[in-house]
Amino acid sequence: MANWPATLPQQLFLGASIGDEDSRLVTPMDTGPSTVRNRFTAFPQPVKTQMVLTGTQLVAFRTFYRTTLSNGSLSFTWTDPADDSSVTYRFKTPPVWTAIKSGPAASRRWQATLDLEILP
Repeated sequence: MANWPATLPQQLFLGASIGDEDSRLVTPMDTGPSTVRNRFTAFPQPVKTQMVLTGTQLVAFRTFYRTTLSNGSLSFTWTDPADDSSVTYRFKTPPVWTAIKSGPAASRRWQATLDLEILP
């Protein structure tokens, strides 16, 4: 399994959002309150975050995503934004890069938006 590249930002989780998938099954009853039970005990946690990359880092990121992770189809290990432990991630959707500073390719700044999930 691949690791998050050391050449990319390691812990830029300011503004990151983390959640839990709903693992409950709610069954309405003819009368009275609905019944609720767990559908499964292991579920992915969605994580959305952004990071600023230099032009050089963007090239490294694109290589990591496209080649190492086979266009995001493979998982990788990286830091959990909640407790800094090592966890397994997978891309839910392809990343989006937005130019935030113009100039020559090496000095441009890009904001990468990542839609990930932590796998159980």
